[in-house]
Amino acid sequence: MKKLGVVKSINEGKLVLKTEKLVKIGAKIYDEEGAFVGTVIDYFGPTMGPYLLISPKKAPEPFYGKDLYG
Repeated sequence: MKKLGVVKSINEGKLVLKTEKLVKIGAKIYDEEGAFVGTVIDYFGPTMGPYLLISPKKAPEPFYGKDLYG
C-alpha cells in the first residue's frame, strides 16, 4: 500500500483527501494499520493536486487529519 494523503475535511459524511496520486473510482482505501476505511467515489480539483472523495464504511470523524493509504 502507498500513502495517498491526508484527510482535509468531512463533507456530508464523506472524507475529502488531499492527494498527489489519483486512484480509480471504486478503489479501496485503508488506514495506517491496514484496516478498510472506505471507497473512492469521486475526485476533483487541479490535476497537480487533486482531492479524493471517499465514502467511509463507518463514522468519518475519527479519520480527520489522518493519513490514508491505497
